Amino acid sequence: MAAPSTPPNPERPSPERHCPERTCVACRRKRPQGEFVRVTRTSAGWRVLPGKRTGRGAYVCADSPDCWQEKRLRRAFRGDAPAVSAQLQALNTPMDQPMTT
Repeated sequence: MAAPSTPPNPERPSPERHCPERTCVACRRKRPQGEFVRVTRTSAGWRVLPGKRTGRGAYVCADSPDCWQEKRLRRAFRGDAPAVSAQLQALNTPMDQPMTT
């Protein structure tokens, strides 16, 4: 038999919702996950792919063009750094505007 659920207590504040933190591979700054662009490892190399992804990935600040420079990406992406940098530069859309395809 299931235990009866207790009604919410208005005197007790609800705990804040957990927000996952990630670290930028270029600048090493920790921020909420939503402030990053995720770069995903595929069989063809590292790619910036839209939507939800699974598997190996890395995060780069979405609002900082300094983090998109090839030199700053070399530590994480090695030989793929120029391609990843070019993909991030092509994504150069402000976070407030939706991406158009």
